[in-house]
Amino acid sequence: MRCAYCCSCKGWRIYLNYFDLIKLKDYNYAIERCEGFFNYRLKVNEKGCILLKDNLCRVHIEKGLEYKPLMCLIFPFSCMVKWDGTPLLIIKHYCNGIKKGKIDKKIVKKAIEYIKELYFDKFDNFLKENMEYSSKTYFDEKNRITWEYREELGRYLFNSKNFDELGEKIKEIFNIDINLKRHHDEEEIIRYLLELNRREHFRKLTFKDEVNILLKIANYLTKFKNVLEGEKEIDKMLFIYQKLYL
Repeated sequence: MRCAYCCSCKGWRIYLNYFDLIKLKDYNYAIERCEGFFNYRLKVNEKGCILLKDNLCRVHIEKGLEYKPLMCLIFPFSCMVKWDGTPLLIIKHYCNGIKKGKIDKKIVKKAIEYIKELYFDKFDNFLKENMEYSSKTYFDEKNRITWEYREELGRYLFNSKNFDELGEKIKEIFNIDINLKRHHDEEEIIRYLLELNRREHFRKLTFKDEVNILLKIANYLTKFKNVLEGEKEIDKMLFIYQKLYL
């Protein structure tokens, strides 16, 4: 698409591992030291990455795809960690190239390879630092449940085919009625809720509070004729702004 949005670095930065530094030895002027999990990152200016020229990547043009930083090759994929330390491959929907449909398994496999290469010998530490050490979580303010049961409940709720079925299941579990606005693409909205539930953005909350937030997101998405545009906005809030404005 050549939109270069991924190179704009709006709300994120491109961090470099040891192998990236070797590949980018001819571009030292574009690299700076930083604090955190990685010690180096690409510099940015008012347009984004300073290696961006006429909406194209200098490294890609001058050296080839294989010389680009691993974080650039991974985008729009990313890695999150589930409660049990299992790595979870996700897609950042704010990428303008995201469309509905199935992803080629070869692309998924390659993304996973790049992520493992990015973290290299730090991958196990990355998983351990982001997992939950408690074997139990909360169903609501008073009742504790296991993480396995919470995950099972999430799958049960958000594998619904439409809002009516979702409402019936929520009535069954929480004994409350929900009022979701109708939409021509309810199946896609619920699919996205399941994706958010698996990402575990809200795992510090009780399961009941998480479901309430996901239902607010569902109502927000009904405002969009094209649900993907709404998903893009939600992803921006979660990943870039780190706050939901619903």
